Amino acid sequence: MRPSSPSPRWAAAAFIALLSTALAQSISPSSPSSTTTTTALPTTTTATAATATATSTLSWSQPLPLNPTFSDPPRDNQTSPSFPDPEYVRLLDYTLLFYEAQRSGKLPSNQRVQWRKDSALTDGQDAGLDLSGGYYDAGDYLKFIFPLTFSMAETCWGGLEFWEGYQLANQTVYLDQTVRWGMDWLIKAHPNNNTLYVQVGLSDIDNNYWGPDTTIPLPRPSFQVNSTSPGTDVTADAAAAFAACAMLYRDKLNDTAYSTTLQTHADALFRMSETAMPQQVYQTVVPAATCCYASSGYVDELAWGAAWMYKLTKNSAYAQKASNYINQLNAQSVQTNPVTWDDKTGLVYILMAGATAGTSDNNTQWQSLSEQFADFTRKASKPCTLTKGGMYYCPGNSGDDSSVVAANAAFSMHLLANQMASAGGSNIDSTTEGKIDNYRSFAQGQIDYLLGNNPELTPYIVGVHPNSPINPHSASASGGNDPGTLDSYPAKEAYTIYGALVGGPDKNDRFEDVRSDWRQNEVALDYNAPFNGLMAYQVMTSKLSPPYVTIAAGRPDLPPILNGMEVWQIILIVVGSVFVAIAIGAVICYLKRDQIRAWAASRKQIKADKAYSQTMKSAGEPVNRDHVVSSLAVPPPPPLHGKGRPVPPPPLPARDGPMLLQDASRS
Repeated sequence: MRPSSPSPRWAAAAFIALLSTALAQSISPSSPSSTTTTTALPTTTTATAATATATSTLSWSQPLPLNPTFSDPPRDNQTSPSFPDPEYVRLLDYTLLFYEAQRSGKLPSNQRVQWRKDSALTDGQDAGLDLSGGYYDAGDYLKFIFPLTFSMAETCWGGLEFWEGYQLANQTVYLDQTVRWGMDWLIKAHPNNNTLYVQVGLSDIDNNYWGPDTTIPLPRPSFQVNSTSPGTDVTADAAAAFAACAMLYRDKLNDTAYSTTLQTHADALFRMSETAMPQQVYQTVVPAATCCYASSGYVDELAWGAAWMYKLTKNSAYAQKASNYINQLNAQSVQTNPVTWDDKTGLVYILMAGATAGTSDNNTQWQSLSEQFADFTRKASKPCTLTKGGMYYCPGNSGDDSSVVAANAAFSMHLLANQMASAGGSNIDSTTEGKIDNYRSFAQGQIDYLLGNNPELTPYIVGVHPNSPINPHSASASGGNDPGTLDSYPAKEAYTIYGALVGGPDKNDRFEDVRSDWRQNEVALDYNAPFNGLMAYQVMTSKLSPPYVTIAAGRPDLPPILNGMEVWQIILIVVGSVFVAIAIGAVICYLKRDQIRAWAASRKQIKADKAYSQTMKSAGEPVNRDHVVSSLAVPPPPPLHGKGRPVPPPPLPARDGPMLLQDASRS
């Protein structure tokens, strides 16, 4: 067994007791305040504090420990002790708590992650703006708009679709705080109708720094796209985020003023994405972004933006725009690529299928596209596959962050299944019901894998189990101060970044938990974005606890992998190859047996002649070369006579007298 994490015991019951006490107290939350009151556009209104609809919120009796301890043994089964399941409630809280660990700027007084400090307070000064705040994109201290806007859109969509889960877990306040912190910064980054700031900081500087958030190196330049140097993809993606979250605040969080502000920004940004020419990917004008978030195209973002504008406004013109953009993408064939921050095509299908239900805006086309995408995903069609352990894995996408590809696939399936169930109501036919069950079954398989039902017996969420990753690639959490000693100092991470979904295992289901391995251990905004919604869904539906509740501390000692195969498989192939070679040789020998016999006889005669020659030389006698030569000569075949008959031998010479019978044998 591999060494387990510090204090290698698992705990649920003690935590459940604490959680139950907190829920029973039903403490009324205070309304979270907005982090900014700046009016970004002339037409916007001041963002006000939201009045959350939840009647209670989780209230910890003390801050979470810097490093968790686990005291209880694993359970015998996954049957939940109560509804909603306390473990899924905890997971939903933790996944939102992760975003507090990623905050930049002046931290609020209600900040729960207390080891984080104020940071990067001068961001934007080079542009004459205040661009402090927002979120760091991953385990470093850079701020990029692409992963932020996608994360906000997915989180808000999950809030809209699985709102009941947030309510049951008393997490609506934290959902509001998570989204508002990101959207307030996006408002700052969009100071006028023609400008959008898309990055703060340089990778060349940031990647050479590994230390606390209090000494982040300077300079931290700000980069923008605008109407004369456009970035079609980022402006359309930002429009989608503003529209999605405007809908969340309008329909669920009951803050119409803030919703109006967000919608105003969505209108302006989508207009710029369509009218600013030339239409192009944003790294064309911001080459610094190529390091980390280079975009592969912009048409899917235009479709994504149009789809969210349609869902928000129900204006059929946006539905037509979304259809036109998707037709461009599908000119050759229907696109079924895995969902990532860079490719939202599959999500556009699903979003429009739900938004057009019951309308005349071509719902049949969108539902068909959604089901094609879902079937491609569920069946893990090439080039994607399911690993031996059951993880949805797509080469070219999963190599850098397998967990988020699987999480996005599960999120997509649950969204589509929920929409189909809602549209069908109580009159769902058996065929549709079968599809819904298939989509949900696939999604549950991916959730279970990420929460411990995998060959490594590891939930890929930090801080929930002894087998959880203990070396996430996070500069602020590690406590280190030198990129050259990333893995060795400190030996144990200074702080636990609770709720972070790490990059995940490789294609062979292997996970090494090495701090410097950013592919497997990175944490990032877009990793947790689909996971938020998935955990809300589990809270509102699951009668089971996560798989890790039955898993003992310590990962199994899995056999090593060479060239994609386990060592025993390689040995088996080698041994099998030897036996096959022997068998082939035996068959050849049998078929060539006459030639082999002749060859062996020839070799034997040659050796005999050599021995004869050596003997004669030793005796001082001359070697009879005729004997040697004649022994090597091949006798000619008998001559033929007539029609292929042998010529009879010549008659014996005549004798002087008659041959006697007794002499016949000697003759």
